[in-house]
Order: sequence, then C-alpha cells, then structure tokens
Amino acid sequence: MLEILSHQYLKNFLRDQSINWEHIYSFGRIISKCIENNSTYLINSEIFSSYDWLSPILISLFLKEEDSTFILSEEKIEYIKRFQIDLLKNLGFNFGLKNDQLIFANHHVRLITIKGLLNDPNSLSLRNHRIVYSGIEDIKQDLENHFRISLLKKDWRRNSKEFELINQKFIKVYDSLKKKFFSRKLLGNNYIKLDDKEISFFSSFFHEYSFFSDKFLSIDKALYQGWACWVKLNHINLDWNLYLQPIDELSQIKEFFSNNKFVFLSVLRKDNFFQMYLKKHSLEIDLVINFKSNFEEKKISLYIPSKQLLPNNPLFTNSILDKCKNLILFRKGLTLVLSDDIDLKNKLATELASKYGKRVLLESIPAGENEILCSSFDWWITNSYLIQIPEQIIIPLLPIPNMLEPINSITVSHKKKLSQDWFRDFFLPQARLKLERSISPLRKNSGKLVILDGRVNKRNWGRLLLQNIQPSKQINYMLPFD
Repeated sequence: MLEILSHQYLKNFLRDQSINWEHIYSFGRIISKCIENNSTYLINSEIFSSYDWLSPILISLFLKEEDSTFILSEEKIEYIKRFQIDLLKNLGFNFGLKNDQLIFANHHVRLITIKGLLNDPNSLSLRNHRIVYSGIEDIKQDLENHFRISLLKKDWRRNSKEFELINQKFIKVYDSLKKKFFSRKLLGNNYIKLDDKEISFFSSFFHEYSFFSDKFLSIDKALYQGWACWVKLNHINLDWNLYLQPIDELSQIKEFFSNNKFVFLSVLRKDNFFQMYLKKHSLEIDLVINFKSNFEEKKISLYIPSKQLLPNNPLFTNSILDKCKNLILFRKGLTLVLSDDIDLKNKLATELASKYGKRVLLESIPAGENEILCSSFDWWITNSYLIQIPEQIIIPLLPIPNMLEPINSITVSHKKKLSQDWFRDFFLPQARLKLERSISPLRKNSGKLVILDGRVNKRNWGRLLLQNIQPSKQINYMLPFD
C-alpha cells in the first residue's frame, strides 16, 4: 500500500518540478518497499551527489506513520528546509518544523547529520527504528573522526585551587615524558609509537586519575578496550600530544546497526567497500541495488605510460616531474594532479609553477580555465563539487595508506598478530575507495586518467585496481607525451 501511495504523491510532486532523472519513480518504489517490509537495503548511485533524489525518500517517510531518522549532510538539510518543505506541504502533508524535526500528528521525521547522531547518546540507544543513512561511503572516516581522542598539554591542568598540587605533579610527569619522547624522535617523523611498557604506564596512570576530568576518564576507558595510542611531537612549541583511536571503529557502534532498520545510500557507482565493512561484523544487507545517475555515463580514457618506475626507485620523483610537465603541455581545460604524499605534492606544485606560473594552484578552488590543480585525494573529494570537471587527472602515486601514519602501522601490527592479510583486507580496499571517488567526475566527460605509479602494471593488486575502473577505455598514447 505504501508503494502505491508514495508513487501517487511523487507523481503529483514532480508535475511542477524539473528533475531530469529517469529512474526517480523506480527509486521511489524501492524506497517505499524497503520501508514497508523493514528490510535493510544498500542503494548505490552517483545521483546522491545531487538533490534530485530527496523527494521520494521524504514522501515515503511522511506516509509511513512511524518515527524515523534521515541522516544527511548539513547542506542537504538546509536545502530541504529552504526548498522542499513548502512544496511538500502543498501536496497535503500537515506537519511542523522544529529543531530539524518534521512533526506530524502521529510521528516525526528527524533530519540530522552523522556527527549530530553520533554525539547524541539517545540516538545510539534506539531500537527497531527506521533510519535512512545517506553518505555511507564516508562512514569509516566519520567514525574515526568521532572516536579519536586527543590529549593536549593544556588538558593536564585544571584551573582550580583544589587541583593546584595535582597540577604540579602532572606537569612533572608530562615534562619527564617529553624528554623521553623527544630523545626517541626519528628524522622526518613526528610520531612516536608507544611500546608495551609505556602503554601499561598510561593505563595505570589514567585509571588512577580518571576522576581528574572527562578526558582522563575517556582515555582510561579507551586504553582498557585496547585502542591504538601514539604520541605526536610539536617542534614549534616543544610539547607533545597523546592520541587514541579504536583499531576497529565499527565495533564501537555495532549494536546500533544491529538494533535498527536501515536504508543505506552510497554516492559510489558500486560500493563494495561498505558491504565488506559490514560483513566483517556479521551485519547483513538484504538487497543491494545500483541506479544510474542523471547523466550519460561515458568511458574514462585510461592512459598508463610504458616503462614506469616503481616508487622506491631513486629516479622516481624526477621521472614524475618530467612526465607531468609533458602531459600538461598544450592541454586545455583543468588538469588535476593527485598525491597523498605531501612532499611529492608540494614539489610537483613548485616545479610546475616554475614552468606554468599562476596557472598552478595548490589545494585552491580554480577561478579560471586551463589551470593546474595539485591536491591530496581527500581535499579533491571534499571540494570536487565546487570545481569544474577536469579534462585530465594525473595520479603519480596510488592512494595506498601511508605506513608512517600511526593508526595504520598499529592496525597492520594488530592484523599481523591475527594472521590476517592486512594489505588486501585493510590497505587495498581503502585505496580502491579513494580512487573510485576521485575519478568519478571523468565519467561525465570521458576525461583522461593518467596513472604514473609503476605498481599499477607490475603488481597483481595494481592490475586489480585498474580492472575496477569502469567503464573505461585504454588509450596507448597521448601527444605530445609519446
């Protein structure tokens, strides 16, 4: 019944709208069917980067007289409040809006960001609640940001007379550890990996003084649960900070996923990462559906130059610089150069600027045409919706996670102890996810993707990454490069 009714309402809604998505009615029926039968669906589509998909979900949630939660970005919440509320009321829906809740006579629909939901203890204790979760492709990063604890130097003091003596004691402990940590610093690395003895000391210390502050109590609980912990040195202020993060962030809210009913929405063309992510925790999805977006999907022009060097070759950096200069020569439109290696990214930007001048930008929004933008994968993914589609994307290094990042090295050590394939189970899925999200705009203009990392041809996993770039067509030369 909900499927038929929501279709009728959607049909009336779209009469005066200019939404050009041929699958919108099918999408609406799928959503209403999922909500009606209490199943868990994963729906993948690049349409979720737009606003055209919101109305079918809202209509189904409005018609289902059951409290529900709709997780989405702040921008989309504001769009709904500014542009969709009045249109939906014109269909005959009678509701009020208060604190981002759409309040009906018999139920309410809450609009909330994932950050807001994770910070609300009442939300995480929900049971048998219907939740539509958009932006699921960012779940790992969102959970990491939420659970990460940082203990700064200022957190070792409390501005109160009753804590004056304990403040002095803590500063002595802090300074003693500072000497120890700075003496162990390695050239080019600001991180200190803690050994078992140091972790044991911190466990005892924060357990004994957990009453001192909420931050100390949180650290005590985190260390008891075996979270990863490390130290970062600050050479400017000559101080250090302690960081903690769960090795398996999803385990922290597994119960929340088990106890509720979900519709997961991923902006990826096909989100294999999230399925695998849930499966490791025995969390099952009833049905996975892929929808085409509202643009004609074109094949990405994939170019892999022959005789590429491996990143560990001493000549690799200079080779990359020469190739990038040649690849940009005579090119029109935006050229995007992606690298998560900070040193390589900065060096590329500097060298290219010496040749092409103000056309070269470092993680800045382009204002003109024919510009050259150098950025990290994460920066591009976050800001790509503000930037024109590149004519070509050059990837000097595949986005394999960096072992110098403490959480990565600690996670690898943990997986080794469990005899797990840490590279294929941990590193490779993250690289594939980043690569997929970074190159997706090229499907709109059949733009060129150039990968200069020799591992893409010389490693089995590199060839696997190439096979997952779909749809694509391989080109054998690019003038004047060849």
